[in-house]
This record gives sequence, C-alpha cells and structure tokens, in this order.
Amino acid sequence: MKLWSFLALVGLLAGCSALPLSISIPDYESSVAANSAVITFQKTQQTQTPPSPAKSIAIEGQVTYSQSATLVFYASEEPPCGISGGGVYSCSFKPDKMDKIGEINLQAGVSYSFRWEGTRLTNGINKNSLYIGVSLKDSLLTGGTLRFRNLVAKVAV
Repeated sequence: MKLWSFLALVGLLAGCSALPLSISIPDYESSVAANSAVITFQKTQQTQTPPSPAKSIAIEGQVTYSQSATLVFYASEEPPCGISGGGVYSCSFKPDKMDKIGEINLQAGVSYSFRWEGTRLTNGINKNSLYIGVSLKDSLLTGGTLRFRNLVAKVAV
C-alpha cells in the first residue's frame, strides 16, 4: 500500500512540474515606423519571472493597429540596438540580436489574436528582459499606433 501511495505522489509531482505558469504583461502601445527597414522595439513590463528557468514559452494576446497593414513582429532578449529614445529602440534587422516571431495582416481598428514562440522569447521572459519589435512589411503606408492587449506569457517549467 505504501508503494502505491508513493508512486501516486511521484506521479502527481511530476504532473505538476509540467503545468503551465502564466505571467501577465501589462497592456501597452507601440509606434510603428513608416519605413519598413526600421523595427521599433519596446521592453515589455512583465509582472514576474518564472520560479525556475523556462523550457519553452508562448505569448498570447491581441493586437490592434490604426490602419490596414501587414506587420512583422520580432523578439530580443536584450536591448536590440544602440540608443533608445524614451525606451523605444529603432533598429534595422540584426540576426545575432533578434528573431522574427510572426506576421499579421491587420485591418484598421480590428483586434487580432496571436500566439508567438521562440528562443529569444523564452530567454527574455526568464531574464525579465523581453523586447518586442514591430515593422511594416512594406513601406507604402505611413506609420501608426499598435495596441497590445491581454498579453500573457505561458511557460512550462
């Protein structure tokens, strides 16, 4: 009987270690540069870090853009380029510092759900140092304001 109780406890503990941990990231707005060669980054303000390093992560939430456009999204686990202006970094793509994590074709004022994953996302959440970047896919439009809402990082520890 003790063996069965012990095995049940071990199974329960093993199952608990695979449960996802959710970390909230407060809503924020980001400017999008009118130049498709420029990626605008901002550091996310996550509410906590995982209790132990995360093995994998997915960020889920909604985005709304002020215009109809296709936007490309990036992640960096450190400041993605030199000098920032008020916490906003304007960079060109640097494969040694950032990863492309997704692309969304948005209609003006309509919210779209997303789910992104990647190594730099995982590392950024683990270090409480995640920078999300955005750029226009083409430069036929002017820049605008992008709204991130209901962001949650879901990690497996």
